[in-house]
Amino acid sequence: MRAEWQAHIDELLQTYQEKRRQIQEMQSRLETIEASAEAADGMVRVKVDRQGRLASLEFDPRVSRRLGSEELAEAVMEASRKAQADVADQVRAAMQGLAPEGASGEGGEGGGFDLAKLLPERPDDIEAVRQRLGIQPL
Repeated sequence: MRAEWQAHIDELLQTYQEKRRQIQEMQSRLETIEASAEAADGMVRVKVDRQGRLASLEFDPRVSRRLGSEELAEAVMEASRKAQADVADQVRAAMQGLAPEGASGEGGEGGGFDLAKLLPERPDDIEAVRQRLGIQPL
């Protein structure tokens, strides 16, 4: 094999390995995402996990004196929507520039998508890797 080809292959492999490392770091960041929010002047506090699912719900002890059942339900929903929007923003920020289109983590199970599988440990089938990443042939 010519030396310049080997140098080019080595450069491509190094780029590939760096992208794979970045994707693994991104996946680690995604696993730690959560958000909290309040509603009804702090009477209701919620925390959601990285998939927007309710992880905790807290009420101020005075909530029953200040809010009726409908207002309480709306406050829970409002705080949940705020926290879910925050999680979605964090996911988009963590994935910006690395994830291919359609892998935003929104909808479905979100966090169940293994981004590291986009770039397998060894690029044995370079054509399949190119197709997965949307790269045009050289």
